Amino acid sequence: MRSISPRVASAFLIAVFCGCSSQDGGEASSPPSSAVDREASPPRAAPAPGNSGAPTFVPTAPTSPARDATSSVLLYAHTDTTLFQIDPENIAGSIVKIGDFDCIGGRGEGHAMTDVAVSKDGKIYGISGVATYPLTIARSRVHCDTVWPFPASKQFVALAMAPENTLAAAEVLIAGNQDGELFQIDALTGATQQVGTLGFDSESGLPWRLSGDIVLLANNGAPIGFATVRTCERNVCDRIDTLVELNVRAIKRGRQSVLKTVRGQVRKGDWCTNRESPSTFGSMFGIAAYNDKVYGFSRRGDVIEIRNEDGSGCLIEGHADGAFAGAGVTTVAPVKAPPAPH
Repeated sequence: MRSISPRVASAFLIAVFCGCSSQDGGEASSPPSSAVDREASPPRAAPAPGNSGAPTFVPTAPTSPARDATSSVLLYAHTDTTLFQIDPENIAGSIVKIGDFDCIGGRGEGHAMTDVAVSKDGKIYGISGVATYPLTIARSRVHCDTVWPFPASKQFVALAMAPENTLAAAEVLIAGNQDGELFQIDALTGATQQVGTLGFDSESGLPWRLSGDIVLLANNGAPIGFATVRTCERNVCDRIDTLVELNVRAIKRGRQSVLKTVRGQVRKGDWCTNRESPSTFGSMFGIAAYNDKVYGFSRRGDVIEIRNEDGSGCLIEGHADGAFAGAGVTTVAPVKAPPAPH
């Protein structure tokens, strides 16, 4: 297990491990200014002010996902090549390095794992720019059980699991591309079929595009979902992520919008007492929801606590080599639905 000591100005109800930020008043994570392939987006090269350097991880080799005796919730974050497990009740306290993905980086393989999803039973699935992979933790590595290649025209960057009795009676894998289109992935063949879009920004009229990730939760039969999105015009994209709430029941075959409501741009909240927290956040390639919070894991290594009611955020922790590529949490994680917008 690798401990990460929090460097925050105040305590939070729940915290997360992460990368670093820019100076106060700047952007914690600036997405690419153009709409380029997310797999190619570089991580941050240097530590932010107030961070002395990269985290020191102490690897472990669990034979199965480690579970706290009081919790069945499984939450993971990962870089391009390595999977980590996080205790959602003590995210700032420590993380566990599970191991490297054994199907990434080789000849004919994806360059990076761009996201993971976790079923209610703890089964992990991964996605790269070229395929989906059922995953098994095998001691100090993460084994890809099989490869479900995508058609050449498909480039997915986000993965989530639609809860039971939403799109189907059983859980269903849902992938998202940078254009904000959602697709069902067949759990036996890997075949894809469109099941919605993220809709349009009512102010600009532009379509919402995925900045990073989607997360879907069962919520005891009242499913709820979130995504981090942005708009792009003439190949130039907003540098601040926006948190949107999804209508999980609307996910079905077709090109309909599954947008429920816009919660807000992810800007530093008035409640945030971390002096090192920047004023805006972007490029959150991984998100996970837990209780009334959404946690963003950015490409630049930041971990951000986001209030799901209004999108306001606060930097929790930063490390120079975080370079997150995605995150996932089991569909049965507890979640508190945000209040209806005013």
